[in-house]
Amino acid sequence: MRGAESPGTEAVAELYRSHAPALHRRCLGIVGNPEDARDLVHEAFARYLAAGDRWHGATPFAVLYRIATNAAIDRLRRRKTAREDELDAESRAGDLGHEPSRVDALHDLVVLTRGLSEEEVTVAVLHHLDGYTQDGIAASLDLSRKTVGKMLAKFEDHLKKRAARTGFAPAGRAKAANDG
Repeated sequence: MRGAESPGTEAVAELYRSHAPALHRRCLGIVGNPEDARDLVHEAFARYLAAGDRWHGATPFAVLYRIATNAAIDRLRRRKTAREDELDAESRAGDLGHEPSRVDALHDLVVLTRGLSEEEVTVAVLHHLDGYTQDGIAASLDLSRKTVGKMLAKFEDHLKKRAARTGFAPAGRAKAANDG
């Protein structure tokens, strides 16, 4: 997508064939609903095409992945807020399923990753959450395997330092420390 040109129909179809399955898996992992995930993939492509040259120089997959992830998180937040608004005071104490914990975990991730570039976070998410190999990430984002390895090492170092600075301890680890 160079200049003000929009990609041709064939180019868009190829982008969709190449990237929609991975984007669908990503959205499904966040929202937990196949129909919502499909809609989010379509929304991601629509936003990507509408943005024109905004992401000049970035790989299409990295941009689409970012758009899809943000759209899925927004959908999850809206769903949580809508459900809370529908509940009366007594039922608010009830179980809302796993969605609030998902939103809390995503909030923790945002806090811990503050200061990293979008590309570094994307590499880490692809590896740690989506199960991509370093070679797969390198191919998807048009990076060298060495660069991916360096980004993952930087991510892990940054995460440890941020966690220590903020006093963050995942729920499972805090419980284990208190039991011992």
